[in-house]
Amino acid sequence: MELERYDPGPLAADKVRVRMTVRAINPSDLITISGAYRSRTQLPFLPGFEGVGVVEACGADVSGSRRGARVVPIGSAGAWQGVRDCDPSWCLQVADGVDDEQAAMSYVNPMTAWAMLHAVAKIRPGMRIAVTAAGSAIGQMIVKLANSVGLRPIAFLRSERAARNIAHLSADVVRYAGGDALSGLCGSASAVEKVDRIFDCIGGRESLALACLLREGGMFVHYGLLSGQPIPPEFWSARRDIDFKMFHLRNWIREVPIEQVHSTYAQVSASIVTGDIRSGIRERYALGDVKSALRDAINPSAEGKVLIVN
Repeated sequence: MELERYDPGPLAADKVRVRMTVRAINPSDLITISGAYRSRTQLPFLPGFEGVGVVEACGADVSGSRRGARVVPIGSAGAWQGVRDCDPSWCLQVADGVDDEQAAMSYVNPMTAWAMLHAVAKIRPGMRIAVTAAGSAIGQMIVKLANSVGLRPIAFLRSERAARNIAHLSADVVRYAGGDALSGLCGSASAVEKVDRIFDCIGGRESLALACLLREGGMFVHYGLLSGQPIPPEFWSARRDIDFKMFHLRNWIREVPIEQVHSTYAQVSASIVTGDIRSGIRERYALGDVKSALRDAINPSAEGKVLIVN
């Protein structure tokens, strides 16, 4: 990947021009630029699915006062550049109480966590939920959001570091060494109680083991594949009585009315202001030093996001 200077040219009548100020590097960015999604990536390609900027110009057909607004452009890649031209309906308005760095990390993980819990799973007080990889950045967000409505999730995790990550949260921690250990644990009725909702980002045979924990009519929300293995076919034959939801944020924002996307982001922003959702920062790099930023971001053992700033 190379850094190039370019002239964005005239602004289209139906677009706004956003001067990007802070961008985040996510695993989805690293996977895309690695070439793993070749069938979905058209070259030349401008990376970056998440970032914040300021509207500096509006096309002739764009109504309303937008100049000077801080926004998070969504719906496509392209955050890793100085300016980008965007459809104004796909620019999320950043709340005044959210600084640029938190705003740059406010979409991928926070919107996923919020939409899964509230729009898809419709959690409510009194429910019992379980979360896999609960010590991850998004796992912690799910636990925090559950705490904010009075729920104490069952938090599945493997490492001591993950346990430390959620030590300050309200959760019933379940440690296990691997898939076989989880199968044995979930198979014991006395070890873990039945739950109403499961939020899983691991997949593979661990998903099959976890499905045993769901009550009849419960919901299994699957949003990741950390194991690298698909959910086995017997998952569905074993639990025909549960509701299975596959969640991908990029699909969800196009399946629901755009007004719901904006209202969800407003709630996410409010949770960032109150501290219910915050993202950790590992390091900051200038846009001109994007290669160093990528070398840092590719380290899976380090915590916090790498930011690209102006």
